Amino acid sequence: MSGIFIAGTDTNVGKTVVTAALAAYFRSRGIDAGVMKPVESGCLSGAEGSDSVYLKRISQSPDDLDLINTYAFEKAVAPGVAAKLEGVEVNFDRIAESYRRLELMHSLVLVEGAGGLLVPLAPGKDVVDLIEFLDLPVLLVGRAGLGTVNQTLLSLHYLASRGIKVLGWILSKTSREADVSCEYNVASIRERTDLPFWGRLDFISRLKDRETILEKVQQDLGLSLERFLKERGLKVAL
Repeated sequence: MSGIFIAGTDTNVGKTVVTAALAAYFRSRGIDAGVMKPVESGCLSGAEGSDSVYLKRISQSPDDLDLINTYAFEKAVAPGVAAKLEGVEVNFDRIAESYRRLELMHSLVLVEGAGGLLVPLAPGKDVVDLIEFLDLPVLLVGRAGLGTVNQTLLSLHYLASRGIKVLGWILSKTSREADVSCEYNVASIRERTDLPFWGRLDFISRLKDRETILEKVQQDLGLSLERFLKERGLKVAL
């Protein structure tokens, strides 16, 4: 396995922070991890504050932005809609070409999706179709707060119905505000699925520096990440 698709249960559930944090963690352990955000909307290509720029900065990826990000659309709507408004059609072959180049350059490539599984990317094609096209296993990210039980389980069931391998799921806290449901959501989901729970990542502001993020991911997800590396036989730095 040379890649993982970081999919979300919805938009703004913390996919970008999780992807960046995992890439930073893997690279800190001596694993040459690359990052990719094939399609994003709500920004100009290479704009400060975009997901692709954030992934490159936090992961300390040496790769060019045009390799990390294949398509960027200005309108803050579903990428497939934004593409249509700009007269562009997202081409999966072009995305796959960039992915294969990254695959040759890195031991592991983390590919971040856009929104949830059924977010449109191209005519008749959604995020889940891109996952199948790239033939990657999924790590699912859900919001830690209220509503996540339904969204997470529906997403896991849908991935299973498509025959897509799921490595596990993570819940990400997306704000500092207290949410009493966080205390119960993990147990509710675990009662209903045997898929591995990688952990709950506490809120991380995108303004935080890489070292702070590394400390947080080690604290919240460290055991699961070490288990993953060991199971995959990936050699880590001491």
